[in-house]
Amino acid sequence: MVGASAGGVEALTAFARALPADLECPVVVVMHVSATGTSALPAILGRAGALPAVAAGDGAELRPGNVYVAPPDCHVLVTPDGLHLFHGPRENGHRPAVDPTMRSAAETFDGRTVGIVLSGTRDDGTAGLAAIKAKRGRVLVQDPAEALYSGMPQSAITNLPVDGVLPVADLARWLARAAAGGPAEEPSSPPAALDGTLFTGETASGAGTRFTCPDCGGGIYEAVENGVTRLQCSVGHAYSPESFTAEHGRELERALSTATRALDDRAVLLERMALRAKGNGQPRSAAGFERQAHAAREHAVVIRESMQRFDDTVMIGAGPMTGAAAR
Repeated sequence: MVGASAGGVEALTAFARALPADLECPVVVVMHVSATGTSALPAILGRAGALPAVAAGDGAELRPGNVYVAPPDCHVLVTPDGLHLFHGPRENGHRPAVDPTMRSAAETFDGRTVGIVLSGTRDDGTAGLAAIKAKRGRVLVQDPAEALYSGMPQSAITNLPVDGVLPVADLARWLARAAAGGPAEEPSSPPAALDGTLFTGETASGAGTRFTCPDCGGGIYEAVENGVTRLQCSVGHAYSPESFTAEHGRELERALSTATRALDDRAVLLERMALRAKGNGQPRSAAGFERQAHAAREHAVVIRESMQRFDDTVMIGAGPMTGAAAR
């Protein structure tokens, strides 16, 4: 299971290029892409390396030596019967997201799962790697010094005892050696039956918080799973801490934009009322409307200045999504 975000096209291309043609395991790739349109990533990875790369299909059987790429706007779940595409709640602000794919693979294949996180911002993939680690699987990350965006691999290193921190090409060679290393260990328990309920409100548990979900406005519950904090609402939108903070910041920005637009609209309406009052010979009413309009304009200026300061501080470091080439 390989996850990536910003800088992911470059990292995944190098990873695919280093995989051998006789790789003895399947590879499932999840990269954050736009929900609209189609993804060119399968074609890019297929051209880059010796292995065929295809968009993951619902019900697709996992075959060794094949690369399956998560399509836009669907989570990819790994089940005993193959891949399952699930248009469920976004996780960490994304669909597809890395965490649900890795969690489902850990539940299905237990200690036979390998999780790899490449370049990306924030912390998607950390909880997924923790789930794999809890099932005795192996977890590795791209060397943050090599990654175009170090956020995702660094988050995993900070929160988990990862099994390896390597350049991309060495990660591919490590995977090839591990896949060829002999019979896989049998799961200690039967694979779980996975479907959409794995990511619905039935899984929302933990302590209630004062926070609301940036996606739907529902209450947020906080729990620790496999040593990693997870925030989730009753609908099923789930976040790791850094992703929740970033999405909350976006929600705040949207709220400020809404307030600014409302104040601008109010100022225009009040100015029209002032003109009408003047035309009707009501100077005192006109003056009152003008004062209110001026106050609305001033409030809008204050909010705009606040938004600018917000952009200059909170949003610094997010970085552009260089995965646009794969959309």
